[in-house]
Amino acid sequence: MRIIVAGGGTAGHVNAGITILDEFRRSFPSGRSLFVGTRRGQERDLIPRAGYDIKFIRARGLNRESLPVLAYSLLLIPFSIIHSLFIVMNFKPDAVIGVGGFASGPLVLASAILGKPIFLLEQNAVMGFTNRLLIRFAKKIFVAFPLSNIKRSDEHKVVLAGNPVRSSIKPSSRYSNGKLDKKTFNIFIFGGSQGARAINNCIASSVPMLNSIGPIKIVHQTGKLDLDRIKEAYKEAKFEYVVYDYIHGIDKVYDDTDLVIARSGSSTIFELIASRVPSILVPLPTAADNHQYFNAKFLSNKKAAELMEQKDMSCQSLVERLRYYIQNVDALKTMSNRLAEIELPKKRPEQIIIETISDGVND
Repeated sequence: MRIIVAGGGTAGHVNAGITILDEFRRSFPSGRSLFVGTRRGQERDLIPRAGYDIKFIRARGLNRESLPVLAYSLLLIPFSIIHSLFIVMNFKPDAVIGVGGFASGPLVLASAILGKPIFLLEQNAVMGFTNRLLIRFAKKIFVAFPLSNIKRSDEHKVVLAGNPVRSSIKPSSRYSNGKLDKKTFNIFIFGGSQGARAINNCIASSVPMLNSIGPIKIVHQTGKLDLDRIKEAYKEAKFEYVVYDYIHGIDKVYDDTDLVIARSGSSTIFELIASRVPSILVPLPTAADNHQYFNAKFLSNKKAAELMEQKDMSCQSLVERLRYYIQNVDALKTMSNRLAEIELPKKRPEQIIIETISDGVND
C-alpha cells in the first residue's frame, strides 16, 4: 500500500495530514507514504519533524485581493501540475488524499489525469473552493461537519468523519480532575499557526487592564511576525505570561488551560472538543466563504463556546468577558460539559479515513 497526502499551508491542514499518516503507518507498517506540499507552508518544518518524507511543488493560493499575485498564482498552475504528474508517476501511489491547502489542487488534479483513486478531506463547515472543483474526481470526501453547500449529486460521496486531531490531546485535567478552582486562572491565546494580528493587537493593548482582573497566567502563541512586538507589550504585565511564536506541545497547554481565546479554524474546533476546554472564538472575517464563522457557530449553537465577532471585539469587551468567566467558574464547567456531549463518530476520524481508503483501493 502506497499513499500520497497532499496539501498544507496552515498547521491545521498539515497536522490533519500527519494524523492520517500516523494511522496509515499503524495500519500498514510496511506501506510507503509521501507528503506533497510547498516550501511556503508549515509542512516545510512539521512534516520532517514528524518523520515523514516530503516533496515540494511551487503553488500559491489564489489571492484575489492583489491582481499581480493572482496573476502569478495562475501562471504557476500548469507548472505545478506538470511537476505533480512526475511525482505521482514516480511514486506510483495506490491512493491520493487531498487535505486542503496550496498543494492539494495541482497534485490531486495530476492524480486524476493519471487515473489514481482520489479522496478528499474537507475540514470546515462550508466546502472550500478547491474541494468544490475537485470533488468530481473523488471517490469519497471526508467531512468534519455536516455541509450545507454540497450538491445532491455528490451526497453519496460524503463520509462524516470529524476532523483528525493529534491523539495526544485528551480531556483537560483542569476539568476532568476538578482542578479548575485553583488560585490562578490560565488563559491560552492563539490565532492559528500563523497568529492573528487582530487578536494579538487587542491583547497587547489590554495588558494594563488585565493587570487588575485577578491572578491569571497567559500562554500566547503569536505567530512569527508578531512575536517580538507582543513580547514587548507584555513587559507591562504584573501577571505570569509565556509568549511563543509556535507551540509544538499544544496538548500540554490544553491540559492546563481554563479558557481559550482563538480563531475558529476546524482544527481548533475539534481540538477544543477533544480537550473539552471552553473558549471565546473570534472568527477570521476574511476567511473564504466566511467558513470560520460557521465553524464557530457549530459550537456556540450548542452553548459549548462563546462566539465573538471581530467587529465586536475591543479591549474593553474582551477583558469584561474574561472577568466574567473568572468570576463565574460554573459557566465554564457547563461549557466543558457541553463539549463532552457533542456526538462524534465512534471511530477516530483517521481510522475512518484509512479504512475507507483501503476498502476503496481494494474494490
